[in-house]
Amino acid sequence: MLPVYAHRGASGYKMENTLAAFKEAIKRKARGIEIDLQLTADGQHMILHDLDLFRLTGQNKQVRDVAAEELMQWKVGRRFFRKWFGHRILSLREFLEFARPHQVALNVELKETYMGKTEKIAEVVELLREFDDVHFSSFDISILDAGHSMFPEYDWCLIGKKSTDWEELKQYTWLKTIHMNKRYYQAKWIESLCERYRFRFYGLTGREKFITNPKPCVIGWISDYPDVVERAQRKS
Repeated sequence: MLPVYAHRGASGYKMENTLAAFKEAIKRKARGIEIDLQLTADGQHMILHDLDLFRLTGQNKQVRDVAAEELMQWKVGRRFFRKWFGHRILSLREFLEFARPHQVALNVELKETYMGKTEKIAEVVELLREFDDVHFSSFDISILDAGHSMFPEYDWCLIGKKSTDWEELKQYTWLKTIHMNKRYYQAKWIESLCERYRFRFYGLTGREKFITNPKPCVIGWISDYPDVVERAQRKS
């Protein structure tokens, strides 16, 4: 069976990218966890998806303009219910303290605040050296190119979009893996890409028929509901 990564932790059950979501992923026996990393104003690595902080914290600020100490004081949650959630944003070091005993596979997405920050990309890789199964992903090819130039032993995966210029990407001969939304799984243009790249598809709910008979180029799934996708695979 293909490995299933818990998207931002088991975020279908608990608030995304929080300790509760990561604990839930382990509880539901996810074989991997996907996390998002952003950089703060003082260069700290934080587990956070959005550049803009309003959705998660209600603050009209961007993460790159806020110091880590201030960021960690704010509660995160769904809009209008935030004060009852009690979750907070984690640093990468805090997450690693949690993940270390479990030695779960990690899918680490480097967000836009890492653009042009080669030394910070290197810091992330060094912090993750002790984990046996790690790959890195990003929407930005420049981030991946910088990472690969320093650490070619890792898999640096592009998160693709419909608008991605696939011809331009051919110059990056080291690029082997693409992450794509499941809505494109049946797209005709995916077939030709499967001859060149490996794929992990994200956004799965466990109800997708293709889970039981995946394309040969698919090497993993990414889901808010990792246990449901895992059960769907077992049915095959």
